[in-house]
Amino acid sequence: MMAPAFTMYVSDKLFTGSMESRRRFCSRSSRQAYIRHNRLATADEGFTLTELLVAVAIIGILIAIVLTCLARAREYARTAQCLSNLHQLSLAALSYAQHNRGMMPLDGQTIGGYWYPEIKPYDNNITTNGLCPDAATPVDPAATDQGIGTASQAWGLVAPGGAYGWLQGTTCSYGMNIHASGNGAIPAVAAFGKVTLGGNTSYYGGIASATTIEANGSALITGAMESGGAITLHGGITVQGAQLPDMPGMQPPDVTAIYNQIMQTDNPAPAVSGNTIDFTNNPYLYINGNFDASGQITIIGSGTLLVSGNVTVDGIFPSQEAANINIVTLGSVTIHGQLDLNGSVYAEGNFTNSGNQGIHGVLDIGGYYDDHGKGYIASAGPPPFDPRANGNQIVESQPLFADCIWVDGSPAATDAVPSNTQLGSPTLNAQDQMARFCIDRHLGQINVSFTDGSAHTVALAQLWQLNWSGNFRAKKVAVP
Repeated sequence: MMAPAFTMYVSDKLFTGSMESRRRFCSRSSRQAYIRHNRLATADEGFTLTELLVAVAIIGILIAIVLTCLARAREYARTAQCLSNLHQLSLAALSYAQHNRGMMPLDGQTIGGYWYPEIKPYDNNITTNGLCPDAATPVDPAATDQGIGTASQAWGLVAPGGAYGWLQGTTCSYGMNIHASGNGAIPAVAAFGKVTLGGNTSYYGGIASATTIEANGSALITGAMESGGAITLHGGITVQGAQLPDMPGMQPPDVTAIYNQIMQTDNPAPAVSGNTIDFTNNPYLYINGNFDASGQITIIGSGTLLVSGNVTVDGIFPSQEAANINIVTLGSVTIHGQLDLNGSVYAEGNFTNSGNQGIHGVLDIGGYYDDHGKGYIASAGPPPFDPRANGNQIVESQPLFADCIWVDGSPAATDAVPSNTQLGSPTLNAQDQMARFCIDRHLGQINVSFTDGSAHTVALAQLWQLNWSGNFRAKKVAVP
């Protein structure tokens, strides 16, 4: 229905104008009124096509925003779970330290002798806590025989007989800061004289010599080789750490000074003659003269045996299970038989092995070290009388565990930013270990736990600002 005013206007025009004008008005005005009426009717009935397209576009934008927010929320939830995992691992490592003279896990890289199995008794859910939700799936064992992870994949699943068989199928998303571990930079073998490796011994740790190192056997060295002179390798030697020749100031502790200090301050008692060494009443015993450990000698308890002469092993020592003792001698050590120690050996003279040595500790040699036998040396924290025992004191806010493509790493301030933050350092470059941690796992960040038990999210560029070790010097870097 037309509005009254419009009706009156039409009527007035119809009856006051000429016939021609009335005809033009009716034809033109009626059409316009009809069009306006239909537009109003259409507006009352629904949207135009343009309006519908605009509405759909707005809804699409809102959905995209909501989905993006949901994706971010899910990522934040995964990041929070990862932080919780690292917090639990740090608490387990701190509990381990409370039961091991304040020393963190050793990271000795032996079967059952690196941080994961060592803290397992203190974390009954380590299988779950060891996997970041953003990297819970392990690498495809068919694609690599090394099991190195990526930003989105966990490390592990290696062949037991391969180079990293000591992992024993462990799968994990995190790595330990070697600088915070119990053995840190302390080598398994440190000698003032030449180090010669001509046998088939596995060294789970580093080797250092103040002079030179020559290897021509089939030994395995998982740590670094450091020498004041040349390093010469022949044959089937496998070195997983760095090779650092011509290093200045390579000097292990003075064994004579250690011997005299113990004699003067720890009140050692003479070892009872016979085939039994009993530490029940005193953790320090001494023998004046040579010690022939070739017979049926029984060790009771644990402690440190001081010997003023030479130590010789022609048979099996000890005659029962591995001895829980340290040996400090002013003479030399010669092994033709089998030596099993859960402890360390300090010899002012030389150390020669042509038999079978099994030592879970460190060797400190004042002379040369000559190994043409077999066995293993798994580096462990040195005893308290070793001046290096305090060399790895935990520093405040030191990184302990972090998102990582490998079991461990020892970052240096000179390490470069990796060219690919999805892969990190897939070759495990010993000279560039920050790249193991510098991975884009959490939106350009990784999670890091610290020696105080806390865990935080850290931007990749800020990794070079953390206090990884006592001599780490922070610097600014740009991460693309």
